[in-house]
Amino acid sequence: MTWARLHLLALAEAMRRFAAQPLASGFSIVVLAIAIALPVIAAMALRSVGAAAAGIDTDPHVNVYLALDASDEDVKRVGEALKAHPEAAQVRFIPRAQALAELKATSHLAEILATLDRNPLPHAYTVRVRTTAAERVGNLRTDWSKIPKVDQVLADFEWAGRLGRWVRFGNRLLAAAWLLLGGAVAFIVGHLIRLQVLTHRQEIEVSQLMGATAADVRRPFLHHGAVQGFLAGGLAVALASGLAAWTGYELRALTPDYAMELKVVFLPPMETLTVVLGAAGLGLAGAWIAVARELKRFSVKA
Repeated sequence: MTWARLHLLALAEAMRRFAAQPLASGFSIVVLAIAIALPVIAAMALRSVGAAAAGIDTDPHVNVYLALDASDEDVKRVGEALKAHPEAAQVRFIPRAQALAELKATSHLAEILATLDRNPLPHAYTVRVRTTAAERVGNLRTDWSKIPKVDQVLADFEWAGRLGRWVRFGNRLLAAAWLLLGGAVAFIVGHLIRLQVLTHRQEIEVSQLMGATAADVRRPFLHHGAVQGFLAGGLAVALASGLAAWTGYELRALTPDYAMELKVVFLPPMETLTVVLGAAGLGLAGAWIAVARELKRFSVKA
């Protein structure tokens, strides 16, 4: 009997055992799927936050907003003062007309802005600075606020940097969660397979007396564990994707009211396949350990 035929028969036996106990098998698959879905959902959430943070300029810069009544001469004088400062690495002027056009293009307020009689936005300068020290940035804000016709000075890059650090910390935490839940999946599958081995103990002993080897006894249980993990991984991805799709729908409905757009980032196909195959591998590993342990108790060489 060929190797492939042996495994096909073992797979058929594993599916027969699934069919013999549909409720118990289905419940165990759902429990495993929920455990696997938790890190998958966390991974999607981190990817979504990371995608949002990627579009944020985290380089140190300070925004200088001029008064609405600033003339062209005032704009030129403020620009020269900013460029002359030793902490200014790069100075970019943003005319009020350009700022209005960008706001219309990047937000959901285009219809409201179109009804205004005049442009409510001021001229502005974006200054890329050479320092991120809070004290020095505070001194810059104080100095530049004293320039005539400067209305407001804001340094808004610090929170973006902190967000990036939180995302990186979340990735490390997610890796730890994968390890812990992966071990839990292997343990649960191993425990379920162990119960099956005990249930079929007399059958195994009889087959051993008829000449079956340890590999023959082990093979159906390994397929059972692998199939169980595979189905649980597929269900976990489906649950996580369904929750992500619903969350994305709700975000699309909410974000227009806040002039921003957030998107849920799904796992790419290769990572999705990795999750499913990884769950199958964990099921196989758990089954192997459990069967090997029980066969030793039956005085069968594993």
